Amino acid sequence: MTNATNAPSDPGDLVLWQGWEPRRAVDLEQAIALLTGSEHRGELFVLDGVAARGFRPPRLLTVTPVVCATAPEHETPDELRQVWAVTYRQIAETAPRQSAPYAIYLLGVNPPDGLSPEELAEFNSFYTDVHLREVAERRHALRAVRYERVEVIKPPYPSAPSYLAAYELDEASAAVRRHTGPAYSRGPAVWQQHTTPWRLWYILRSSAA
Repeated sequence: MTNATNAPSDPGDLVLWQGWEPRRAVDLEQAIALLTGSEHRGELFVLDGVAARGFRPPRLLTVTPVVCATAPEHETPDELRQVWAVTYRQIAETAPRQSAPYAIYLLGVNPPDGLSPEELAEFNSFYTDVHLREVAERRHALRAVRYERVEVIKPPYPSAPSYLAAYELDEASAAVRRHTGPAYSRGPAVWQQHTTPWRLWYILRSSAA
């Protein structure tokens, strides 16, 4: 079931991102059923693709507004293993959500170390105003949303990126995994030194108010 109003849509919203793995002898469908029970809030995604080496992301991902979330240690079923939990704050979006996506293309981004406040502001200005929009257009995304890390509750391997970008896609756009079209803008020097440890595709499986 999907509902376009479930995802955070206002800058400043806090969102809990949790990664899950079924324990041995628990299949994926059983795990999905456990995560989409009567108390499920937010969205559940299933891993569909990885563009990284040496990194094994969780097969299941829940995205829950913090106002609806209870403490992770009290909601983990015995049949599941919580592999990470991180709170991010929404800081930008290219458009309000009009309909639930088929999938998300999820990128984790880290700025270079040691930036001054002015350099970080330059980094974020280019990311939000230029790069986020360029990727959304080239990927034919329904919209794109940026998040900044607030709290690492259970750290992922090797660490939680400082920023997330979620590009919401329909089924046709999600099928195109390679970049097509002109090269992206190079941006300022502080942007050129960023790293992207996460490039992940997840399919939306469930959404609940």
